[in-house]
Amino acid sequence: MITVPYSPMSLDYDLVIIGNTPEAFFAASEAIKLKTRVALVLGTTPNHYSLETESLILNYFTFLHGHWHNFNQWHLNLDSVSPLNYTHLKQWKDAVKQDIQALTNQEKLANLGVDIIEESGEFCRLPKLGFVLKNRTLRSRRYLLATPSITIIPPIPGLAEVGYLIPETLNIDQLPETIVIVSQTALGVELAQALNRLGKKITLIVEASNILLQEDKDIVQLIQAILEAEGIQLFINCPITQVRKLEGKKWIQAGNKALETDEIIMMNQRKLNIKGLNLEGVKVEIENNKIKTNHKLQTTNPNIYACGRAMGQYNLSNMAQYEGTIAVKNTIFYPIFKVNYDHCPVRMLIDPIFSRVGLTETQAKQEYENDLIIIKKNYKSLVKATNLDETTGFCKLITRRNGLILGCHIIGNNSDEIINIVALAMKNKIKIQKIEKLFPPYGTISEILFQIAQQWHEQKNKQNQLLNNCLETLLFWRRKWIK
Repeated sequence: MITVPYSPMSLDYDLVIIGNTPEAFFAASEAIKLKTRVALVLGTTPNHYSLETESLILNYFTFLHGHWHNFNQWHLNLDSVSPLNYTHLKQWKDAVKQDIQALTNQEKLANLGVDIIEESGEFCRLPKLGFVLKNRTLRSRRYLLATPSITIIPPIPGLAEVGYLIPETLNIDQLPETIVIVSQTALGVELAQALNRLGKKITLIVEASNILLQEDKDIVQLIQAILEAEGIQLFINCPITQVRKLEGKKWIQAGNKALETDEIIMMNQRKLNIKGLNLEGVKVEIENNKIKTNHKLQTTNPNIYACGRAMGQYNLSNMAQYEGTIAVKNTIFYPIFKVNYDHCPVRMLIDPIFSRVGLTETQAKQEYENDLIIIKKNYKSLVKATNLDETTGFCKLITRRNGLILGCHIIGNNSDEIINIVALAMKNKIKIQKIEKLFPPYGTISEILFQIAQQWHEQKNKQNQLLNNCLETLLFWRRKWIK
């Protein structure tokens, strides 16, 4: 525990944010809008590394790569066009990353009034809570931890000696042909498909009972079928017992299988990088490799808050920004705002893209039992999906019998755009009956929501026997009355 000499003085800031991450920059920009004094402590590490940015760029690249082959398959005379390759990928990826990082430019925040501090420091508890830098101590009403996340490496015998890659050390240009990806997250599934489409021979090992523990069975089965159809070798429910190196090759013992590979990529769960912050000295508890927080994002020290991609249920930037917004409001005003992930969309960057919001079918059945109507519509019913030859996928909408939307699961083209419409409807308690009154433009993916709303209405009417009898009687007598 660190102690520093106490001098009676006013607080330096209303909020001190610690971390060199997109969510730290976002939280700083939100806090400065409230006319507060804000400091952003970046530390001395290089600029933030965004797994989601890497996945987004790679997903788009493989999307273009796939469509280029489709064009050639249909003899559209594109032989003169050079195929996409790794050199194109690296050059394009570096340019895109620079443009994306410019969106969280330090100069912009500094011009708004945020104090940018490129130093490392640690918390002190006595005589007053503060954040100690090299030559001074920052005093603030509240503190927000938004530090980067790091991969959790399991203690597998021989793994450290043999060597492995993690997302931060991954260089696609230098990868060998045969790769084993050990995954406990959606990021591993995304990477497996992307590298497989770039010509690598991929084996995906999942130690859990399925590749996506949080998702419904029909989603998991379709994603797994897509991966296997593309040639990815899957080993599910296969705990790794040891890793060895023999004759220049790496060998993995997974369950009762021995697998030979050129390289191993670990894509496991992640945790916030809090090394050197002296959190134990200010009574901030760590639980299951995560900072322990309540629904207001307060740590066990009520003056210190935490947010980030490793804090919420998913490792996604929109979740991190949502948490940052809640944390900023609680730190600046009074801690009354609570996180609620029910209306936050989730996206998985595979092809076709999987997106969802709200409850899963399993969760809905447990909570609402028979008070449910579940409608599923395949992408084959969409004109645009047929035109693009992207008919794989479906949309599943889960509602109560009164039309209140509980959840939506979409796997298919543009699902990450459509899910935002459903999330907005859920947030504002707009029932599915209202969606039926919207007529989307012909040939758009959003038609699938209109089709589901119509099917929901038909299914609801079929179950209302009294209404059907009244309608049938009315039409019968009307025909008799007309001369």
